[in-house]
Amino acid sequence: MTTLNPGDEATISVPFTMTPGMAGPHEFRVHLRTNDPVEPDKELIILSNWVE
Repeated sequence: MTTLNPGDEATISVPFTMTPGMAGPHEFRVHLRTNDPVEPDKELIILSNWVE
């Protein structure tokens, strides 16, 4: 777990593994839990188009 103060930045890595038959568009969602009372769960949407 990483703690960020207001104004801090961080980089996250989200590895994906493609298997045969998965070609085409995909949508992945990553949820970040925060202690922000206004937005305790931030959702990142990753759109991709995989080519075999």
